[in-house]
Amino acid sequence: MGPSCLVAQKKAPDAGFGLLAHWPFDENYSSSVNNDLYEGRPVGGAFTSIHKDRQVAKVGAGALRLDSGRASGQKTFVAVRNPLFGVRNSDVFTVVAWYRHEDLSGDGSDTRSFVWESTPGYSLAFGVREEEGRHDAEWWFQTASHAAISDASGPPIAQGQWFHVAMVWNASQGYCKYYHQGELRDEVALPRGESLEEMNGFHIGNHRAGDGSRDWDGYIDDVAVYDLELTPTQIRALVAGRENGQVVHAGNLLQQVPQPEHQKVIPRPPDFKPPLPLWNGERSQGPLVGHVSDDSAILWARVPVSGTYTLELTRPGDSNSPPQSFKAVARASEDWCLRWEVSPLDAHTVYRYRIHRASETLWEGEDLTFRTAPEKGVPAEVTLAFGSCANFEASSIWTRIRSEGADGMVLLGDTPYIDVTDLDRVHDAYRRFSSIPTLSETLRSIPFWGTWDDHDFGRNDSDGTLPGKKHSRTGFVHYRPNATFGQKGEGIYTQFRYGPVEVFLLDTRWFSRTEPSWADPEKPTLLGKAQWEWLKQGLLASDAPFKLLACGMIWDDKKNGESDDWGTYMHERQALQDWLGQERIEGVVLIGGDIHVSRLLQYETVEQVGYPLYQFIVSPMHGSVIPSLNVPHPALLKSAEEPHVFLKLHADTTVSPATLEATWMNREGKVVFNIQLDRDQLSRAK
Repeated sequence: MGPSCLVAQKKAPDAGFGLLAHWPFDENYSSSVNNDLYEGRPVGGAFTSIHKDRQVAKVGAGALRLDSGRASGQKTFVAVRNPLFGVRNSDVFTVVAWYRHEDLSGDGSDTRSFVWESTPGYSLAFGVREEEGRHDAEWWFQTASHAAISDASGPPIAQGQWFHVAMVWNASQGYCKYYHQGELRDEVALPRGESLEEMNGFHIGNHRAGDGSRDWDGYIDDVAVYDLELTPTQIRALVAGRENGQVVHAGNLLQQVPQPEHQKVIPRPPDFKPPLPLWNGERSQGPLVGHVSDDSAILWARVPVSGTYTLELTRPGDSNSPPQSFKAVARASEDWCLRWEVSPLDAHTVYRYRIHRASETLWEGEDLTFRTAPEKGVPAEVTLAFGSCANFEASSIWTRIRSEGADGMVLLGDTPYIDVTDLDRVHDAYRRFSSIPTLSETLRSIPFWGTWDDHDFGRNDSDGTLPGKKHSRTGFVHYRPNATFGQKGEGIYTQFRYGPVEVFLLDTRWFSRTEPSWADPEKPTLLGKAQWEWLKQGLLASDAPFKLLACGMIWDDKKNGESDDWGTYMHERQALQDWLGQERIEGVVLIGGDIHVSRLLQYETVEQVGYPLYQFIVSPMHGSVIPSLNVPHPALLKSAEEPHVFLKLHADTTVSPATLEATWMNREGKVVFNIQLDRDQLSRAK
């Protein structure tokens, strides 16, 4: 046999739409391509302008001029409503721009000034930081697991000079890059499977909040975004401004400096039009099983077409009984969300469902089933899963929850991260979250309930004074099939009974700081008087052996400078505990999330409550932990800085005394830690 010859296969060029958006700032704030998606909206009145002076502009006839100072209110930028969206969503991006730092207002610049940043997070960000009189360039990428990839080491930026920047995100190749003045300065490897954090829009000349605290002071020109990785040759051509004797700018780069061995530009299909984005490519979401009780259920779906939709229920194996039919109407005003409230049903019984519109069957199959809750007061074993802080990743944690035999799932907030109160963007985030394949496969047969925390309420560390919170509530009501949503259009608190467990899902955002506290009128409220009265009535009426008080935030002080925790409102927690003792309420356990750390605490509350209170903190369901929030506490029994974790609660009243086992588990099925309590440990001494 002769020698063999191995021939290396040439890598196929990457395909993309090419130039997604290009803001030349020669005449106005429009994008030279896809302007229906990416037209800029100037903020700042006359202090934001197109400066038509070729002696000042770097490329073309004009440049964006941002005179950010006290007179302007320091809000000068260009807002782009829609997210950047390429042929493979956010798999590959290159962002380029010319920028010139200059104190046009004459009253100094912010210590951090942004050339651009995505919203609501810093998926893509570039700016300048001032420290000890020196200005250094800095860049950031934010991943879907909320990890930051960044560098703030420069180079130093002199005022009054033009500089060019290019940033590359390439998840398919597993790296990101940063070029300055055409030279590669940083290349960072990405963790396997990492993706870019979702975005809702783009700010040119400001950071994500658009609040005037970090506006650019100076000029910006020739900003562009591609869904291809630009080559070093192309980036150097942008800096030089010419190639083979021809003028080169961001708008004509792919034509003047083609790189066919690396890039293949494909036509943009006509369905890429406002409103954007259809990140998940799905035209409908669901169906999902919402609240169930021992005699009723709520099922949910979203469809793209208005009209009446019918849900039919049958019992597997029961061919003698006719199907039960229930109707729901999809309306544009409710983002075409459908909600079927079905009753009466039998306790602890499996039902199969199918959904159709007129004669067209939309959903049916062996996996479209759910089970009603056990009858109240009848001995039973039930398992509920709890989790917080989940992103848009198709994580196997949802599959693990199902395989562990969970009877239901409780979402404790930051599920998902939304960080805006614009209703279109809120709806879009819920659509994308509902389209996660592993989530939808699990929740189509397992009921779920939810509350919110700060990021799905509207902003990090936000409280009830947040403008636009009614839009957040509207989106939540449309996409969360809870039985109730607060009272009189205020808040989203709710409760449900599942066998021996009653869960009180608290709303610790809507009312916070909106009125004096019911516990101490000299201090601000967390729960609000209406929610407090509701909670008292519910606890007094409950005969459930185990009563779970669950919310997004933790029941202690985070010790990180933020105010969104029960530690800030300890006057209300102490009043709650006093009341539990006075009313002899037994079987109470506290549950929280938020902090990207899991913890088990046992408080010395025997004298106050009659028995020790336990707190179960579970976070995060995604992959980013925050070790600094795993702080010492005298009540701390166990803790773990574990990613991809959920809480599995198993209640059993077929034994005496009844037991409650809490297991913190990761998505591989590893037990992080656990504890088993019995009803006597959560009872007053006899």
